[in-house]
Amino acid sequence: MNGRLYFLIILLLTTALASYGAINTSVTAGGAKIEKLADGFHFTEGPASDAEGNIFFTDIPNNRIRKWSLDGKLSTFLENSREANGLFFDKTGNLIACEGFGRQLVSISPQGKTTVLADKYKGKRFNSLNDLWIAPNGGIYFTDPRYGSRRSMDQNGEHVYYLAPDRKRLIRVIDDMVRPNGLIGTPDGKLLYVADHGGNKTFVYAIKKDGTLSNKKLFASEGSDGMTIDNQGNVYLTTSAVMVYNKMGRKIESIEVPESPANVCFGGKGKQTLFITARTSLYSIRMKVRGVEQMQTKPESKLKSKFEEDIIKTNAGDLKITFIGHGTLMFAFNGKIIHVDPWSNLTDYAEMPKADLILVTHDHGDHLDPGAISVIRKETTSIVLTKACAERVHGGIIMHEGNVKTIDGLRIEAVPAYNIVHTRPNGQPFHPRGHGNGYIIAFGDKKVYVAGDTENTSEMKSLKNIDIAFLPMNLPYTMSPEMVADAAKAFEPKILYPYHYGQTDPNLLINLLKDSTTIEVRIRKMR
Repeated sequence: MNGRLYFLIILLLTTALASYGAINTSVTAGGAKIEKLADGFHFTEGPASDAEGNIFFTDIPNNRIRKWSLDGKLSTFLENSREANGLFFDKTGNLIACEGFGRQLVSISPQGKTTVLADKYKGKRFNSLNDLWIAPNGGIYFTDPRYGSRRSMDQNGEHVYYLAPDRKRLIRVIDDMVRPNGLIGTPDGKLLYVADHGGNKTFVYAIKKDGTLSNKKLFASEGSDGMTIDNQGNVYLTTSAVMVYNKMGRKIESIEVPESPANVCFGGKGKQTLFITARTSLYSIRMKVRGVEQMQTKPESKLKSKFEEDIIKTNAGDLKITFIGHGTLMFAFNGKIIHVDPWSNLTDYAEMPKADLILVTHDHGDHLDPGAISVIRKETTSIVLTKACAERVHGGIIMHEGNVKTIDGLRIEAVPAYNIVHTRPNGQPFHPRGHGNGYIIAFGDKKVYVAGDTENTSEMKSLKNIDIAFLPMNLPYTMSPEMVADAAKAFEPKILYPYHYGQTDPNLLINLLKDSTTIEVRIRKMR
């Protein structure tokens, strides 16, 4: 064979095999195996993760809701659960449950107080509520099949319903299934997957603004009991095993379980463990991917009156920016809370939502506050910081300039932050290179640049495709308005927030950029 032809054949085969391997990469962590966590139950169902990552699940015939904590302890959360089945936490930490025997949708407070949300449709009682999913806007989709005896069945079939966020408007959204069961939606609230257990098929629907569904498509030629979804858009069905489908509807993996699985959810630290309820037991397996089920935050009524907020639309849901002051920000996105440089001088962090992610730009006291971090830090919180900061806060993820990491489902890039002009009397810069970072965070299709304490460096000016930029403007420590304008004209963020601006008049920056047609300057209370 011609040597050149032989080389080309080998190259093509190698490329094909590599592509095949990439396509078939497992969603489970390397070497991970199914682990039985607890057993002795009658029939387990409805796993749901709270904000900390603890797992709540139902033991239906024994009429209990159980809790598996992060430290590996089993306890009972609620007795006499009226044969609760599917569970899901809302944003404020209440556990929403489908009562099978009670035939109603209820909200259970952390203290165990039960409030009925819906028990009838058009004056007739439901069949036997099964599973639910809460959309990002707070609306609740739930299935209402009937297993077993058909006696006392008031509805004219087995359907799917939607309870609007106002908890007043209740509508039927699917009425053509044999026996609907599991359902799960995408974190952006645009798609809903619903399993017709009786028809042995799973469908996907587009979610309209009013909560109704459209554009029904076959997703998988098998039904499911419970379902979940990961941060790659893969959908998990429970049949004889946990069947994993990619977002295109192609089965990519089967996770075998010693007992037939009934339901699944992500939880644990970083939501990187898959928990499986299967007949008499609770199982888990470590994953490469993460869950995206809605996480809870504290009620925000106090925050709304205390701090300014902006909402930025992204292709993966709203990004809410809370302007706490100085160099301190808070982002809320897809149920996650991200704090930037939390500083106790600005607010009581005991009243703030706990952090899923904390970004620390450098080690000065108005940016690195270990006390504030300890208050909002959970066991599952990820902390991104510099090497200098890591000497005072342990357990963080050190990022050096130029590093790019995906943390808690967010792509984060570290950008150098340092002085190039302003120095202390001894000639040393206020912020030497290597001591601080700026961060570019990707929230869906929007790139947000938080610069930290820096000047208009060449690295900053060479940035591309930045949607939102926070640039410091506080002489003599960081930039003058002229330096901020120079940097902004170079990399052209769509929205520019001057922050950490001390006594500098931010209106000077507006005047410097008044002729720009591509940069919107927004002034918020960030002295």
